[in-house]
Formats: sequence, C-alpha cells, structure tokens
Amino acid sequence: AGRPLNSRRPYTTFDSNSNPTGRNGLIAIDKVGDKIRFFNPVTYEEDKVLDIKNHHEVAISPDHKTAFVTEFGKFAANKFVQQGNHVTLIDLDTRDVVHRIHTGDYKGPHGMRFDNAGGIWVIFEESGELGLIDPDKNTLVEVFDIGTADTRPPFIEILPDCSKIYISSKLGALVVFNIESRAVARVIDMPSGTEGITVSPDGGRIVVAENFEQSLLVIDTSSDQIVERIPLTGSVMSNPRRSRLVRVRFSLDGAYLISTNYASGVVHIHDSERLGEQVMLPVAKGPQGIAFTADRCKAIVSNHDNGVATIIDLGKKQAEDWFEFGQGVETMTFY
Repeated sequence: AGRPLNSRRPYTTFDSNSNPTGRNGLIAIDKVGDKIRFFNPVTYEEDKVLDIKNHHEVAISPDHKTAFVTEFGKFAANKFVQQGNHVTLIDLDTRDVVHRIHTGDYKGPHGMRFDNAGGIWVIFEESGELGLIDPDKNTLVEVFDIGTADTRPPFIEILPDCSKIYISSKLGALVVFNIESRAVARVIDMPSGTEGITVSPDGGRIVVAENFEQSLLVIDTSSDQIVERIPLTGSVMSNPRRSRLVRVRFSLDGAYLISTNYASGVVHIHDSERLGEQVMLPVAKGPQGIAFTADRCKAIVSNHDNGVATIIDLGKKQAEDWFEFGQGVETMTFY
C-alpha cells in the first residue's frame, strides 16, 4: 500500500520536492496567530487568511496544486498541552481547506517531505514514529517505529534519489532510514540533539544544526559519518532546550546555505563549498523559516517573535527590506 503514485507529474521548473518555490503565491503558517496566511509573491501583500489552530509545517505537492500542513498540537512547559493528529490539505488555487487526514494514535505530526513517487513522509514529534501518506488515497498507509519515541524528532530530509531519510531529534540521535528496506539503516550519535536539517542539491551532504554548541554538522551521505563541524559566529548563550531552534536550508542553485538562529536574532549566509565562510546578518527577533524566490535571487526569513519577514538579497548578502507577516510565522514557502 502507498507505493506507486506515478500518475503525478513532477514539478521541476524551479525547484525540488525538498526545497519548493514558485510564482503563484507565498503560504505562511502563523503558529502564534492560529492562522494560515497567503501573500502575493511579488508585492508581499496579504491576500487571504484561514483560521486554523495548532498547525506548524507545510509541504507542497509535486504538481503544486495542494499544500499539506501538519496539525502539530501545542507544546508548553516541556509537555504537549494540546494534541494534534491531522494533516490538513489546502487547494492552492482556491486557497481553501479541502480535506483533513486523520493520523489516529500517531501524535504531533511535524516535518514532511515528498518522495519521487508522490508519497509524503511525515515525522510524528510527540509519539516518535515515521509515517507515509498516500495523497491519492488521503490516508496514512505505513508507520514505522524508528526508536525516537522519547527524543522529540522535529524534521526530516530525503535524499534526491529517495534512497534514505534523515531524521533530526531535539533530544537524541540522528536516525537514517532506508526507504527500500523500510528499516533504520544507521543511528548517528548526537549527545546534545539536533534541530534544523537540510540536504545539498546533489545529495552528497546532510547539514544538521547541533542543539547545544550551536554548530552545524556536515554528514557525508555515502558513509553517514560526520565529516565537519562549523561553529556559528556571533551566537549567544541560551538554554538549548528552550530557544536554540537553528534552521538550515540550501539555496536553490546550491551556492549558499542559510542558517537562522532563533536565540541570536541573526541569519548566517554560508558559502556552500566552504561552510566556515559565513556572513552574519542581524534581522529581527526569532528568525526561523526560510523560503527562496523563484528567480533564486532572494531569501525570505520569517521572524517568529516580531511579526515580520525579512527580505535578503543573496548576491549582495544583505537584508534589504521587510514586510508585515502575521503574529508568529514558523515556516512558509513559495508555490
């Protein structure tokens, strides 16, 4: 069940399944405001707002017709105070909710990625499983115990050839899951846990944010070994279990890696081949999500605690402007 979804046409004009973009609009998940917001992709004026609670992450279908948004629940005082067990589907033409996939006992769906067959993989941060959704059936069709029940795994990445999934965990190891064998292939020890994760466009490297020292760790995907540690310049001391929240994303052309540092209020632009070469940009309080414009020239960063988004010129490595962006957007993407 859930394997061949080959009727779906891959969308390859601008992007990849792991790092989408587009010229039709910008969708933002306002976690604080309990809303999903839509913006004009050129003027950044808000076009439409949906009232919907406790949603966190978004993935765009390969045909760019549907947004999948995870109902995470609510986490406060080091525990889940409201549970989430749905993935909400939004039609990107009408920008309305068209379906909700119930995930049953699998709680806290968070990060998602599409594979090349059109299936969507999702990690359940509260209960710890990895699941596969069949979008043609709108059903959770497979679920796997990957040993992360008590480690709060937030994000996943899939290699471009769809051979492996990498799962970060706030409180534990990085898990490598083999898609063909449907089994955990490797567990990479991370004593301090990890947060943001991204894959290079060629699939040769995974970069993950270490959750204590505020460093980026580079993993060679052929060996699944850590081959480099990149300290982030200008990071501030903070409680790693409350406020580190470093996210990472490669630019569409693979020239840069962007890292956002929630605790420090800064963004780092790294040379993708020499990640230690980095330009630090102050933006606004609580930077988190990263989205790239279809022309590959700019990055948009959501400032979760400040209600704005920052526009960054990648060529100049400068923050050039900002716009109002809801009450507290965690993630967003062009489509």
